[in-house]
Amino acid sequence: MKLLLLLIAFIFNTNVAHAQSFTSADQNQDISGDWVFQKVVDYDDPNMKLNELQEPRLVISGNKIIDSLGCQMPIQKEIYPHFDPFQLMMKGDATKESITSFFAKNFNEKMDLKKSPWGYRVNTNLKKSCNEFLSAKILVFPTQIIIDYGNAFFSYKKPAMNNAAINTYGRKITLLPFDYKKYDDWCYTIPQKNSYGKGTQIPSNNCTAFYHTYSLGKSDTDPLGSLLGSYNYIFNLGMEYPHPPDYDNPVKHGLRPVVLFFTPFKNVLIALIDDRETHNEQHRGANYREKLLAPTFVTILNNKIVQTLAMDGQFSIDRNHQITVIDSGWFNDRTKDRIYKIQENGTIKRIQ
Repeated sequence: MKLLLLLIAFIFNTNVAHAQSFTSADQNQDISGDWVFQKVVDYDDPNMKLNELQEPRLVISGNKIIDSLGCQMPIQKEIYPHFDPFQLMMKGDATKESITSFFAKNFNEKMDLKKSPWGYRVNTNLKKSCNEFLSAKILVFPTQIIIDYGNAFFSYKKPAMNNAAINTYGRKITLLPFDYKKYDDWCYTIPQKNSYGKGTQIPSNNCTAFYHTYSLGKSDTDPLGSLLGSYNYIFNLGMEYPHPPDYDNPVKHGLRPVVLFFTPFKNVLIALIDDRETHNEQHRGANYREKLLAPTFVTILNNKIVQTLAMDGQFSIDRNHQITVIDSGWFNDRTKDRIYKIQENGTIKRIQ
């Protein structure tokens, strides 16, 4: 009887050990929020270029994983069978020692493969995946998540957002990189309507977990809201843009421009403002105008607007705060891109 009790205790302790995390991450760790791509390393060929496969940014919200195109898939926590995430590696010449060494060297993570791997995966009840890459196993570590895509491992981290010089007064930051076409296609695919039955600038609700949009109005009386809501955006517009009279002081004239705040560059806060509300005869001088204001970058330093830059085509801004504008010719063929770089003093310098 005593031997039987010892055997039961041994089995119980073994199962507990295997249920423990193979990393130092707590299995109750909250992984919700924004995650930005850091690096990818392939086990067989560490120098292989695989960056084109990754999602530059992803969001985990409400037990769903979301990409920049609007793909949303339910995920669930999973304790994997022993070595399951590393099967392809071990079919080659990988050993426990080489796997732990690989993660320590490339991702600065310690693993104990005597314990069970755990993480998240797409819910098996999902009939069709809208993103094969994000359907791979997600391994959870204390400061990063790593997507196990065959023998390639993609690291994502939550960027530190602790710049005391930046105050958005409770408004969330939309992390870079940002691609305007992806944003436009997802958030404005189904045009919202105003009381006149015309299109408004209100984005779809299902994109706001990824793109944190704010519509400025008369209730935005904090310093940042007042600054952006009352600025004269007409002053620096070139002649190639329509000059909407209301945008010498948009909120005062009853307009509600939409703004996103991007990852700051040191002490410089970067905003993107536009207003696509159409055919609203209430607006002074805005009759039948396609857009009230072209998408406009605004840089803010020490609570003052430094510079604005209006966009006249498809554009993107990367994690290095470099803005790329895609120029097109007469037949919509791509010509030489224009590239701008935001500087530490808030100015926007054209570099190409």
